[in-house]
Amino acid sequence: MSVVGNSFTSWKEVAASSHRRPGWGLRFLHWCVRCSERSRQRQALAELDDHALKDIGVTRQQAIAEAAKPFWK
Repeated sequence: MSVVGNSFTSWKEVAASSHRRPGWGLRFLHWCVRCSERSRQRQALAELDDHALKDIGVTRQQAIAEAAKPFWK
C-alpha cells in the first residue's frame, strides 16, 4: 500500500503503513474530518423534535447549547 492511499483507505491504515507518526498534513486532514463530523452531528441534534430528544434524555435547551458550540470544540 502506498503512503498516499486512496479514498477508501482510512488515515489509520495509511499511518500504520508508513511505520511512523503521521505527518502534519495527515493529522490536519484527520482534524478536519473530525470537525466536520462533529458539526454534522450537532446540526442533526438541533433538528430533532422534542419527542426524539426526550427519548435520548436531552432537553431542548441542552440540544441548543450543544449545537451552538464551535466546530473545533
